Amino acid sequence: MDLEITHEQKQAAGMRNETQPFTRLFKAAAVLLFRRRVLLSGVCLFTVGTQTGHAQSLDYSAFETLFGEPVTSSVTGKPQRASDLPTDIQIITSDQIVSSGAQSVPDVLRMVAEVDVRSYSTLGANISIRGNDAAGGSHTLVLVDGRQVYLDGYNYTDWGLLPASLRDIRQIEVVRGPNSALYGFNASGGVINIVTRDALHENKSYIHLNGGSLGNFGGEFVASHKFSDQFAAKLSLNGLEADEYTDARSRGTLPRTHALNASLDLRGQITPKIDWQLSGTIGKETSPFWVDVGTYVDIAPLSKSLEGKINADTSWGLVEFKAYENGFDSSVSDVISTQNLNIPIAFGYKLNTTDAQLSDTITLNNRNDLRLSVEYRYMDLTAQQSGVKMSNEYDMLAAGSAVWDYRILPQLTLTNAVRVDALYVPRMRNSGVPDASLSDSHHYMEPSFNSRLRYDAKKVGVFGLNVARGIQLPALFDFAPTQNFGPAAVLNNPALVPSTTINVGLNYSRKINPINANFSLSLFAQRTSNMLGTPFASNFSYDPPFTVTVRPENYGRVDDAGGEARLEGITTFGLNWDLSYAMSAVRDPDKASTINFQRQTPVNSVIGGFSYKIGKFELSSHARWQSHYQDVVARLTDLSIENMKIPGFVTLNARVAWHFDKRFLLSLSGDQLADPELRETAGLRIQRRLLGGLTAQF
Repeated sequence: MDLEITHEQKQAAGMRNETQPFTRLFKAAAVLLFRRRVLLSGVCLFTVGTQTGHAQSLDYSAFETLFGEPVTSSVTGKPQRASDLPTDIQIITSDQIVSSGAQSVPDVLRMVAEVDVRSYSTLGANISIRGNDAAGGSHTLVLVDGRQVYLDGYNYTDWGLLPASLRDIRQIEVVRGPNSALYGFNASGGVINIVTRDALHENKSYIHLNGGSLGNFGGEFVASHKFSDQFAAKLSLNGLEADEYTDARSRGTLPRTHALNASLDLRGQITPKIDWQLSGTIGKETSPFWVDVGTYVDIAPLSKSLEGKINADTSWGLVEFKAYENGFDSSVSDVISTQNLNIPIAFGYKLNTTDAQLSDTITLNNRNDLRLSVEYRYMDLTAQQSGVKMSNEYDMLAAGSAVWDYRILPQLTLTNAVRVDALYVPRMRNSGVPDASLSDSHHYMEPSFNSRLRYDAKKVGVFGLNVARGIQLPALFDFAPTQNFGPAAVLNNPALVPSTTINVGLNYSRKINPINANFSLSLFAQRTSNMLGTPFASNFSYDPPFTVTVRPENYGRVDDAGGEARLEGITTFGLNWDLSYAMSAVRDPDKASTINFQRQTPVNSVIGGFSYKIGKFELSSHARWQSHYQDVVARLTDLSIENMKIPGFVTLNARVAWHFDKRFLLSLSGDQLADPELRETAGLRIQRRLLGGLTAQF
């Protein structure tokens, strides 16, 4: 259903025009944002004319107030209530994020069923949905306000450089299973969309400071100011400095971690039916990085982005145009000791992504909605070793998609989405070896689809059937021409192809009134063909004394089946609680990779927790148990990869907070309370951490 609100409903929801004294601060910040590529906003503005219609941007706060539940437009492009979504989509609200006591987005996601979180360092983590991931890479697409932060060059997400302050996140949308037709390529495992607060609709400013064990000190600063009904701005800063876990020194990694991220969002309305947004972010990090062959290197990446977006509610539909440019510049420096040799690594790369998308969401009648979209992407990757340029590669992608939402009956809805991606990778030569042969060019045209049938049987519950085909592209680095990086030779593979995942799912949910709870159940089975690993975890051969040959490959077929059951509710005295169980059984019949995909995912996990407010105090705690799985670790003595068993473990977090004033909050959070040190991966042992925090709203 379309969600529309009248002027009277807006007043009932408490929507007011507020101003706060930060004018000079935002003028200074705006100058920094407009120094680069102001043209991007101009490109956005020329696409729109003035037409009739209704509110064109999604006011999450007002809709949530009106309907008493979260709202999202991520599934079909039109606003939908959480209760109308398939049960394989879970929305984590801002209240749940804060009450969890989590210090990062990976910490929040750890308490979501079928989300596998591996913490390799204070900032470094690998997150997958329903498994099938290699240790260092991911098949899970990550977005912030719809802009991709997932790094296609090496197929992973740098969680330490998220341009979002934790307490400024309005909600996190977790979509399980292949969703390439809705979100684009590289969403074959699932999608995590992080939605921050919109300064035009929600005015919230605060400062948060925390510190505690392991030399941890960090904070967030968000200043949001609505200058008028036509213009608002938000400045967000977040940073962290902490000691790495104690066994970092024995592994030769950085003993201390740093991260600093900043973002500026400018929002405005040209007319009541046309609004725009211009956003810029920058982030810097120094941290140990777990390479997917099973060892650490030290990294110091710099991340930058600029995005322009415009929405217009016109007579031919809700038109949205957005364009963004992401830049990621990283250097890796280390010395690997093996075979009585010290091998220096001085590897650097720059990844730039330019993306433009145009969509139109059309209400054909009261039973049919149609969303049409086109997308163009250009990405280039420049790599160098010891200051010498090794390769400069790029790819181009064009895609078209359509989403059709059809209400067959008031209680029966069919949603179909289809997308076709056309990828071109040209022939390339290793610039460090002028007479080297050219690599083969690649041309792919891959369709993806999602089809969902939802039936609301009222008191009996809601039933759903999902069928999907997802696409995972090889990392851009995998297309590189044959080249040498120190002792390693990386070979070009002309036969490399995208992997495809076919998924079938059954969903059921219902409200259990006697205990004021909601129950949901999802079952799935999927098959991934031409499985892809990650760039540095490919099968390799070792030629003594120290020559390693790496060749990116497809690894045949991998099957996965399982499901999630979740029960959440609230008691008569205000105690919020939840309990979930997830099972995922992976089968790797071909076993073509050194990495054991069949054992990479925990088969069972159980999550439970509660949050409770009593007067000025808040109490909360969450625990997760997961069964054993296998991680990989490098054996440098003979340059091989070993699959290491990680026994099952329990993660326990807790938080207590005190509102000693209307605008001030004191909190104490504990991470990993079940064990002083925990073997969670083949990397560093995760340690218990206690943090005190002070939050002030203004």
